[in-house]
Amino acid sequence: MSDTNPYESSVEPQNHTGNMTIFSNLFTAPSLAMTQVQQRYNVLFPLFVMILMTALVMVAYFVVLDYAWYLDFLVETTAGELSKAEQDQQRSIMEMMSKPVMGSIAVVTSMVGIAVIYVIQAVYFLIVSNVNNDGYQFKQWFSFISWTAMPALLAILAMFVFLFSSSNGQIAPDSMNPLSLNELFFGLESSKGLGKLLSTIHLPQLWSFAVMVIGYQSWTKSSTVKSAFVVLTPFVLIYLGWYLFFV
Repeated sequence: MSDTNPYESSVEPQNHTGNMTIFSNLFTAPSLAMTQVQQRYNVLFPLFVMILMTALVMVAYFVVLDYAWYLDFLVETTAGELSKAEQDQQRSIMEMMSKPVMGSIAVVTSMVGIAVIYVIQAVYFLIVSNVNNDGYQFKQWFSFISWTAMPALLAILAMFVFLFSSSNGQIAPDSMNPLSLNELFFGLESSKGLGKLLSTIHLPQLWSFAVMVIGYQSWTKSSTVKSAFVVLTPFVLIYLGWYLFFV
C-alpha cells in the first residue's frame, strides 16, 4: 500500500465519475473502474440497484410460476423420502401459504440475503486489511463488494428473458439462471447434489471474481498471486465444503 491515504481521492469532487460510467468500465476497464470507485466509495447506488433487480426478478418468477407444480416440487425435494401420508401432510402445510405470501417471503429473503452476504464479505476483507495494515475500513470494503458484484446484473437480465419465455411456468428455482454452469454445460438435476452446486456458479459471477482480484490488486498494490489468493480463498473453501459434505 502506498503512503497515500486510501480515503483521499486524487480527483477533485466535481470530477467524480458517474455511476453508469463505472458500471460500463467494470466490463471494459475493470482496473480503471475500481480506481474510480475510490473517488467516493459509493455504496448506495450498486447496493440499491442489485437489491431492486433481485426483488423484481423474484416477483417475475412468482408471476409466471405454476404454483401447484411448485408445491409438488417442494414436497418432492424436501420430503421425497417420506411416506405418501407424510408428503400429503407436508403439502397441506405449504398450501396454507398462498402464492402472493410465498412470493413475498422469497422477495424479502432475497433482498435481506444480499445485504447480509455483502456485510460478511466486507468484514472478511476488513479483517485481511487490518492484518496487512492496508488502511481501508468497513465502508470502503462494502463499496468494493457492492461494485464488484454488479456484473451479476447480466445474470438477472438473462433470468427475466428466460422466465417470460417459459411456456408453462414449471421452473425450479435453481434452474432459473440460464447463465449458470449447470444450465450452460452440464444439465444435471438442479435441485440436488453437484447440479445444485453448479447452478450457483454463473458466467457473470466468474467475471465478478476477476474484477475483485483486479480491484484488490489496484487498491492494495499487492501482487496478482496474493490478490487472487485473498479474493478467491473463501469461495474455494465454501464450494469445496459444499462438494465434500452435500454432493
